[in-house]
Amino acid sequence: MPVLRHSHRSKHSSYSSKIKFPSDQAFKVICPAAESCCVAGSRPFLSMAKGIVALQKLREQAATLKKYHPDWSFNKIGKKIGCRHSFVSRWVRRDQACEPLHDQSRSGRPPKADAAAQEHIVMAAQLPECRTAADVAAKLQQDQHLSFSVTTVKRVLRQHGLQHLSPVARPMLTDSHKLARVKFAKAVLRRDKTSKRRWLNTDSKIFHLHKMGRPLRRWCSPGARGTVPRPKHSIAAHVYMGICYWGVTKLMFVTGTHKQVSKFVNPKSKRLYAGVGSSEYSEVLSQMFVPEGNRLFQQAGQWADKWQLQQDNAKPHKTATNMAYIAENVPGGHFLTWPACSPDMSPIENMWAWMEGKLHKEYQPKNVEELKDSLEQIRQSIPASMLHNMFDGFQARMQRVVDLDGEYINM
Repeated sequence: MPVLRHSHRSKHSSYSSKIKFPSDQAFKVICPAAESCCVAGSRPFLSMAKGIVALQKLREQAATLKKYHPDWSFNKIGKKIGCRHSFVSRWVRRDQACEPLHDQSRSGRPPKADAAAQEHIVMAAQLPECRTAADVAAKLQQDQHLSFSVTTVKRVLRQHGLQHLSPVARPMLTDSHKLARVKFAKAVLRRDKTSKRRWLNTDSKIFHLHKMGRPLRRWCSPGARGTVPRPKHSIAAHVYMGICYWGVTKLMFVTGTHKQVSKFVNPKSKRLYAGVGSSEYSEVLSQMFVPEGNRLFQQAGQWADKWQLQQDNAKPHKTATNMAYIAENVPGGHFLTWPACSPDMSPIENMWAWMEGKLHKEYQPKNVEELKDSLEQIRQSIPASMLHNMFDGFQARMQRVVDLDGEYINM
């Protein structure tokens, strides 16, 4: 493909500025093979491919005009199609000599990193001391005497599906935590595989109106980095929900939701609770979890007289009053005592992550009421197949905990 440059000697503007690029739809028809080479959103490559197609059209136009108007000069044809006479002369003469008007395929420089070198790069990137591409390049130079640029290292790692990501921060597990996790997992594994279908997994989650995570990275020039607005205090909704194999409970918004203040007084400080206290959680049990659990299992026609309630070890959940209420009003009582620092073992954590991703991807709530409505719509759209997969895979999740001696799992 010829390099497009502006000529200061020409009286007319360069033909490169007058090329009319085809639209995306027309380009897919003209050059469908190039579409498969472009990843989604790869505008630079798509523009380059369109430029190749546009140049091909100009060459064909120049050759066609010369055939139908042999008396026209190269300069006149160039003015008609917006090109220089040298461009017209080159491609008309190639056409008259029965030579092809398209660019010949070029092999290019062979890759510097062969298969063996790429394997060394991938292995070095997984070493604890190699945190950046520069560290990988230095490690290969030191140990293998292989010299690669940082750009080459990045390209090879991306071709092998690796990404430069930060590790996920998790609570530190002590030996007692690990023993409790293994003990719980073994107790679950000793039960019947279908027993997981008769327990209601409950938890609470705070959803923020604005996405409070770290902004996604993107390639750009330093001057075009841009900014992302972020409020100092984001509007949030604190909600309780329960899931089981047969369905999902209703949502109940509690203290922690924007402008929703607790109506219960802490007997020690004589002030209103800043979060959910034991008395408010008693209302969650009596008004939502127990009635909704009975409804779900009665509709399913199974385990209506044996279903169990599962909750984490938050202090308001474990008070004597609330545990006595569960033992009296839940047919199967309380599920096994959940181990501390173990959100990775709970299926509902996967559900929270799915709901949060769907909220910020498909909904744009502007206030707390719209945030609540969006969460209710998301709750109603939870597919039954997702619930079935979560509870049917709980056995494998517990086996994974045992195999790792209580360490964190990625499920």
